[in-house]
Amino acid sequence: DSFTCSSNPNCNCYNQSGILFANCAHRDLTEAPLFRDDVTGIILAHNEISKFPTLLPKNIIYLDLSDNLIDRIDQKSIVNYTHLSNLSVSANSLQSIELDSFVNSKSLVHLDVSMNQELTLEVLANISRDLRYSTSIRVLNLESLQCTYGVSFIIRKYHIADLKNTQLEELNLASNRINSLELGVLSALPKSLKNLNIANNVLSFGFYLAEFGSLENIVIFNVSFQSYFHQLQVKHFFVRCNDTRHRQICKSDRSHDHLRGMDVMPWNQFSLARRKNVSIYLPPKLEVLYFHDNLYKLTLQDFTFKTVGPSSVTHLYLQNNIIYELNGPILGLDSVKYIDLSNNFCNFISDRFFDGIHNATYLDLSQNAIGEVLENDAKGIIFRNLFKLRTLNLTRNRIVRLPPAIFRNLNQLEILNLSYNSLSEFTLPLDNMKQLNHLDLSNNQIQFLDEKTRNTIDSLSTKKKINVNMRRNRLLCNCEQLKFLKWMRQSENVKFMHFDEYFCTYINSSRVNFTDVDTILQLMEKQCASYILTIVIMTSLIIVVLTTTLGRILYRYRWKLRYMYYVAREKYRDNVKRPEGTDDSSFYFDAFVSYADKDRHFVIKLVQQLEKDHNLKLCIHHRDFIPGTGIADNITNAIHYSRRTVTIMTSHFLNSYWCMFELNMARMEAVYSRDGENVLFLVVLEKLAIAKLPFSFMDLIENRSYLEFPDNEDNDEVAAFRSKLGATLKSRESDIRMLSLNSTPIE
Repeated sequence: DSFTCSSNPNCNCYNQSGILFANCAHRDLTEAPLFRDDVTGIILAHNEISKFPTLLPKNIIYLDLSDNLIDRIDQKSIVNYTHLSNLSVSANSLQSIELDSFVNSKSLVHLDVSMNQELTLEVLANISRDLRYSTSIRVLNLESLQCTYGVSFIIRKYHIADLKNTQLEELNLASNRINSLELGVLSALPKSLKNLNIANNVLSFGFYLAEFGSLENIVIFNVSFQSYFHQLQVKHFFVRCNDTRHRQICKSDRSHDHLRGMDVMPWNQFSLARRKNVSIYLPPKLEVLYFHDNLYKLTLQDFTFKTVGPSSVTHLYLQNNIIYELNGPILGLDSVKYIDLSNNFCNFISDRFFDGIHNATYLDLSQNAIGEVLENDAKGIIFRNLFKLRTLNLTRNRIVRLPPAIFRNLNQLEILNLSYNSLSEFTLPLDNMKQLNHLDLSNNQIQFLDEKTRNTIDSLSTKKKINVNMRRNRLLCNCEQLKFLKWMRQSENVKFMHFDEYFCTYINSSRVNFTDVDTILQLMEKQCASYILTIVIMTSLIIVVLTTTLGRILYRYRWKLRYMYYVAREKYRDNVKRPEGTDDSSFYFDAFVSYADKDRHFVIKLVQQLEKDHNLKLCIHHRDFIPGTGIADNITNAIHYSRRTVTIMTSHFLNSYWCMFELNMARMEAVYSRDGENVLFLVVLEKLAIAKLPFSFMDLIENRSYLEFPDNEDNDEVAAFRSKLGATLKSRESDIRMLSLNSTPIE
């Protein structure tokens, strides 16, 4: 409860942690009111006080004068406040702090003079001189004491030399346009220092970096926002910068002879020759390094970080720089757990970069351009040593596809973020990621997850729930992906984040939102049921049509196919030597005689007389076929190596499978090997057989390519028959008409 403790009734008084506070902030005060003697904490911030108040209670411990109009602090300002432990004069109009202003502040723990841009950082020399014997000072805030657009500043040894023996733990030098540190500055800082902030300056790389390892107890080091752009504002034109004034430490004739004995690292002890491997010495207790939002363009080469004893670094904040290549390896950082390399315009990571970082649990590589590098890492070498990684952020990296082995060793991974890329499919094996509980695939081009991936996610979710984010992908609403859509809706242990914001696209390119996904699924199930029936019917019909068509084609050309098969097979066999050429000398026989076995006696007698009387060489199957060779092969060879084929046409012939085979093979020989020449000649032994002859062979009858055996078997007529047949077979000039090339083979 508030009560009155000052001459100004508008001030709120209250007790906090045993301290009586008076809060007079935002009261438009031009001077400090009077307070009761027991008030030890006073807040006068955000007023218009122009002079440092000197009539405050002598036992005051806490004083906040930030955001006022105070222009100077002199020796009389706080001389009476010997118990003061926390003083803030931030954001005033300070132009000077005289020497010895804080010399009697033996209890001062926290001093904040930040945001006084006309004061300049030269005041550090006076402050450090005043506090040189202080055993209480712990925090010193000197942020933004230089003009934003003023000249650069170099911290020299005399600025901080007197702080060497203090117990200072936190020093803030941010936003002071510091360009460099004189050699010896870092080594002169108090050994007790734990937190050093020199962010938002214009630091250049210099030899002073070699002293970085001398900060024995530093835990947090902030060098972010170097050479950073500042938003130009009208007020910057009216700031009076004092950064060109001459240094005036004090009015007396004091000197800094005590600095002459300070140990300074000599230049000649270091070789500045360019090396392939660079060793950087880190403070032994450094845990957190802030090196982000810098306008440095660089590549991370094969650096080796060394410390006295084991490394303590756990967090590296390296985001928002221009680190365009990660070559590495970075050695000596085995203790690092957290690495942020996001938004660095990086387009390359070498296979060795993470070789020296085995214990990292958090890695942020988002907002870079390493998609192509990851696509080419087919063996999963880049991340192979990150066995303990739990969080991996690869958002906004122009990733189109990922090889299956890319995350093969990330067995402890819990969070995987691949959002805002160009993935059209996600088929990575997740079986090894037993701890995975968050998968972000949002804002990609993914249309569905295949069954294998779904099953893997289901198996991983048996012991814990998994959050999956697929918002703003190009999901499909079609029958092929109905199972996938139902899986998303019905999965119990897999939670799809922002599910109501999902949408899917129909075949006609129309989109529908998932706000009423149950209705969508019901409608799709009905459509897909009839669709499946249609598919089954059409598929069956297509199979029947194709089978019938193929069967008819095969049936129509069956003899041609069989003929070509046997001829081709025989061509590559060695048991028959094929003569070259197409003249009469290329045939072994004058004629092949095809007959039914029941007509054998007639044929044998006829063949003997023809061979004797007309000197013919005839082929008959029971005498001239090659033993051990297939019947079909023998028939094909006999026809192919005979100038004519003579068929003894009887009812027995027409009823014999092999006789009809010989008849059709002879027909194919004529059409496809003899350029349409009629090599087939029929001997009609039974006139009734002509009537049973297939229609496709009627052209032989019409062209009189046949010879009838006499009915009465008169000796003269039989002799004439044999003479005519022998003369026909003996003749070298074909007097038999050409067959039509379109003649159809028969059964």
